[in-house]
Amino acid sequence: MAFIASHLTQDEEKRDLDKIFKAIDIDGDGNLSKEEVLLGYESHFGIQITEEQVDEMFERIDLDGNGTIDYTEFVMATINEKNLVTNERLLQAFKMFDKDNSGALSYEEIKEVLCFDS
Repeated sequence: MAFIASHLTQDEEKRDLDKIFKAIDIDGDGNLSKEEVLLGYESHFGIQITEEQVDEMFERIDLDGNGTIDYTEFVMATINEKNLVTNERLLQAFKMFDKDNSGALSYEEIKEVLCFDS
Protein backbone atom coordinates (compact mmCIF):
# COMPACT_ATOMS: atom_id res chain seq x y z
CA MET A 1 0.00 0.00 0.00
CA ALA A 2 2.78 2.43 0.91
CA PHE A 3 4.62 1.72 -2.35
CA ILE A 4 1.48 2.29 -4.41
CA ALA A 5 0.56 5.43 -2.46
CA SER A 6 3.98 6.99 -2.88
CA HIS A 7 4.78 5.87 -6.44
CA LEU A 8 1.54 5.36 -8.33
CA THR A 9 -0.83 8.15 -7.33
CA GLN A 10 -1.96 10.49 -10.08
CA ASP A 11 -0.20 13.87 -10.40
CA GLU A 12 -3.42 15.74 -9.64
CA GLU A 13 -3.99 13.61 -6.53
CA LYS A 14 -0.42 14.30 -5.38
CA ARG A 15 -0.75 18.07 -5.89
CA ASP A 16 -3.98 18.20 -3.89
CA LEU A 17 -2.57 16.04 -1.10
CA ASP A 18 0.69 18.04 -1.03
CA LYS A 19 -1.27 21.27 -0.52
CA ILE A 20 -3.34 19.81 2.30
CA PHE A 21 -0.35 18.18 4.00
CA LYS A 22 1.74 21.36 3.83
CA ALA A 23 -1.16 23.46 5.13
CA ILE A 24 -1.56 21.20 8.15
CA ASP A 25 2.20 20.74 8.74
CA ILE A 26 2.57 24.03 10.61
CA ASP A 27 6.22 23.61 11.62
CA GLY A 28 7.20 22.25 8.17
CA ASP A 29 9.05 19.20 9.55
CA GLY A 30 7.36 16.74 7.19
CA ASN A 31 5.37 15.06 9.96
CA LEU A 32 1.96 15.84 11.39
CA SER A 33 1.70 15.96 15.16
CA LYS A 34 -1.57 15.48 16.99
CA GLU A 35 -1.67 19.21 17.70
CA GLU A 36 -1.17 20.06 14.01
CA VAL A 37 -3.96 17.68 12.98
CA LEU A 38 -6.27 19.11 15.64
CA LEU A 39 -5.63 22.70 14.50
CA GLY A 40 -5.35 21.90 10.80
CA TYR A 41 -8.60 20.03 10.58
CA GLU A 42 -10.51 23.04 11.82
CA SER A 43 -8.61 25.64 9.79
CA HIS A 44 -8.41 23.64 6.55
CA PHE A 45 -11.66 21.68 6.55
CA GLY A 46 -13.78 23.91 8.81
CA ILE A 47 -14.52 20.92 11.02
CA GLN A 48 -13.69 20.85 14.69
CA ILE A 49 -12.61 17.45 15.97
CA THR A 50 -11.92 16.30 19.50
CA GLU A 51 -8.64 15.10 20.96
CA GLU A 52 -10.24 11.66 21.30
CA GLN A 53 -10.99 11.63 17.57
CA VAL A 54 -7.39 12.61 16.81
CA ASP A 55 -6.14 9.82 19.10
CA GLU A 56 -8.34 7.31 17.24
CA MET A 57 -7.11 8.66 13.91
CA PHE A 58 -3.47 8.23 14.97
CA GLU A 59 -4.13 4.65 16.10
CA ARG A 60 -5.27 3.82 12.56
CA ILE A 61 -2.89 5.99 10.53
CA ASP A 62 0.43 6.14 12.44
CA LEU A 63 1.65 2.79 11.12
CA ASP A 64 5.19 3.05 12.47
CA GLY A 65 3.96 4.15 15.91
CA ASN A 66 6.31 7.13 16.17
CA GLY A 67 3.58 9.53 17.33
CA THR A 68 3.40 11.49 14.08
CA ILE A 69 1.87 10.99 10.64
CA ASP A 70 4.39 11.18 7.81
CA TYR A 71 3.49 11.97 4.22
CA THR A 72 3.17 8.36 3.07
CA GLU A 73 0.90 7.49 6.00
CA PHE A 74 -1.14 10.61 5.21
CA VAL A 75 -1.50 9.67 1.53
CA MET A 76 -2.46 6.09 2.35
CA ALA A 77 -5.13 7.29 4.77
CA THR A 78 -6.42 10.07 2.57
CA ILE A 79 -6.78 8.39 -0.81
CA ASN A 80 -9.91 6.34 -1.07
CA GLU A 81 -8.77 2.75 -0.50
CA LYS A 82 -10.85 1.57 -3.44
CA ASN A 83 -9.05 4.03 -5.71
CA LEU A 84 -5.61 3.28 -4.26
CA VAL A 85 -5.64 -0.47 -4.75
CA THR A 86 -6.99 -1.09 -8.22
CA ASN A 87 -6.00 -3.96 -10.46
CA GLU A 88 -4.33 -1.46 -12.79
CA ARG A 89 -2.19 0.01 -10.01
CA LEU A 90 -1.29 -3.42 -8.66
CA LEU A 91 -0.18 -4.46 -12.15
CA GLN A 92 1.86 -1.23 -12.49
CA ALA A 93 3.54 -1.91 -9.16
CA PHE A 94 4.26 -5.52 -10.13
CA LYS A 95 5.80 -4.42 -13.44
CA MET A 96 8.02 -1.93 -11.61
CA PHE A 97 9.39 -4.81 -9.53
CA ASP A 98 9.57 -7.40 -12.36
CA LYS A 99 12.70 -5.96 -13.99
CA ASP A 100 13.37 -9.00 -16.20
CA ASN A 101 9.71 -9.33 -17.29
CA SER A 102 9.67 -12.96 -16.16
CA GLY A 103 6.24 -12.74 -14.56
CA ALA A 104 7.75 -13.57 -11.17
CA LEU A 105 9.54 -11.48 -8.57
CA SER A 106 12.96 -12.44 -7.31
CA TYR A 107 14.52 -11.31 -4.05
CA GLU A 108 17.05 -9.28 -6.06
CA GLU A 109 14.32 -7.42 -7.99
CA ILE A 110 12.49 -6.53 -4.79
CA LYS A 111 15.77 -5.48 -3.17
CA GLU A 112 16.62 -3.26 -6.15
CA VAL A 113 13.29 -1.43 -6.16
CA LEU A 114 13.04 -0.98 -2.40
CA CYS A 115 16.76 -0.10 -2.11
CA PHE A 116 17.63 -2.09 0.99
CA ASP A 117 20.65 -4.14 1.85
CA SER A 118 20.46 -7.76 2.93
